[in-house]
Amino acid sequence: MATVNLFPDGVGLNTFTLSTGSNAAVLLQDNHTAAIAADSNYLSATAVGKLCYLTLDDFTEDHSSIDGVQLVLRAGNDSRSQTYDIETKLLPASLGTYYTESTGTENSNRYYLTHTFTNRTTTDGSTAWDNTLIDGLRVYVKLDAISGGTFKFTQAYVIVTYTEPTTPADNAVFFGTNF
Repeated sequence: MATVNLFPDGVGLNTFTLSTGSNAAVLLQDNHTAAIAADSNYLSATAVGKLCYLTLDDFTEDHSSIDGVQLVLRAGNDSRSQTYDIETKLLPASLGTYYTESTGTENSNRYYLTHTFTNRTTTDGSTAWDNTLIDGLRVYVKLDAISGGTFKFTQAYVIVTYTEPTTPADNAVFFGTNF
């Protein structure tokens, strides 16, 4: 199986504070690996209820099946002895929600934590993913709890796991002769 990462390419709504610029989608494509305090591209909040809706890159890979969709966030709070909780949702292009998931209470750390959510093999327990559903996929991120300090997140993306199409065997090559 192969994978591709779909990064934010637009924002439907954002109430987080942007560290710089005016495009939250660009800030969330950053893979900052050093200390949180050294990061200059992130969204932040000091109060609960801040949220954003993200649209994603289109899925353009050739495939025979889409085997799973998995949300990943890099987030943290670099204030000592503080906690946070993030609620996430995978949303269709139309109304409704595919899945809701939370980080649970996370402790602060000098470095961002990578939150890898459940790999979803179907949209609802039985409906297979397809190009139209993946291309319409949106991500919702909401800060549900914060005990103090400043919550920051620097990256959001969806991993799409897929099966590459099979190429029919050329019998002439396989058997070494035409027949």
